[in-house]
Amino acid sequence: MGGEFVLDASVAAKLFFIEEHSDLAAAALRVAERLIAPELLFLEIASIAAKHSRRGFASSAQGMQAVRSIVNLLDETVPLLGLAPRAFALAETHGCSVYDGAYLALAEERNVRLLTADMKLVRLARQSGLGDFMCPLAESS
Repeated sequence: MGGEFVLDASVAAKLFFIEEHSDLAAAALRVAERLIAPELLFLEIASIAAKHSRRGFASSAQGMQAVRSIVNLLDETVPLLGLAPRAFALAETHGCSVYDGAYLALAEERNVRLLTADMKLVRLARQSGLGDFMCPLAESS
C-alpha cells in the first residue's frame, strides 16, 4: 500500500478509539509512507472525540489525547482556503458534503488516494467517476 495518502477522520479516529476496523486502520498507517490532510481533520477529530466522551465510549482524557495527538500522524496539513472552491464544486456537482469534498479535493490536487472508512463517500466517488482517488479502508487489506 505504500506511498502518499490523504487521511480522513473516519480512519484517523479508529487509531484513537476502539471501532470496527481499528486494526485495519493501524495496519494501513504502518505501511503508508506519507500522510497528508486538510486542516479540517483537527476539528473533525475533536468532534468525534467529544461524541465518544459524551456517550461514555471514551474518557475526557482519552478524547483530549486524540485531539492533541492527531498532528503527530501527519506529514503535512493543508489550509482549507485553497481547497474550498473545489470542495464546493464537488459538493454541488456530486452531492457529497463540502467537508468530504475538502478531502477529495486534496486527493485530486495531489493526485493521491484518500484513505477512508466512509463507504458512502467511496460509493459516491465511484458513481461520480472519482473512484480512482479512493482507498477504502476495508478494501486496503
